Amino acid sequence: MFIKSQLGLKGKFRVITTDSITGEIKRTTPFYHNLIMDGADTGFNLILDRLNSDNTYTLNITHLDIGTNATAPTLADTLTGATARTSKTSGTVSGSALTLRFFFANADLANGTYRDVKLAIDGTASVNTGRIFNRSLFGSAYVKGTNEDTTIQWIISKLT
Repeated sequence: MFIKSQLGLKGKFRVITTDSITGEIKRTTPFYHNLIMDGADTGFNLILDRLNSDNTYTLNITHLDIGTNATAPTLADTLTGATARTSKTSGTVSGSALTLRFFFANADLANGTYRDVKLAIDGTASVNTGRIFNRSLFGSAYVKGTNEDTTIQWIISKLT
């Protein structure tokens, strides 16, 4: 008898832009889907390593990198090309979903046009450090303007 597992991961994110002075929400993007990496010491392989008692990496998602790379994500992507980084603000598990939040204060993210985001495992405060877990392009480029705070909400859940 063959039993098909229901285990598989997917991710999606959205951006919530607020006025840095009043705190009012200015705009919220739709959810965009991501690609979970599948190369050595990245994404899905890090999960398998941990299940095999390889504790080289904690599997803790610590940071989010944002950048201007418009190239489509591939399974072999690495942590390169980011222009800014922020640490995880919060994380909660509810049912079969993990919701993460990352916050850039107005002063911490330069005004400009951003095209990609990725999550880092075991990173430091420096961009492009740690191991990449997943990567995505914005459906439409994210344009950060003056006096805007940026919150990125990322949901990782099982495939349904």
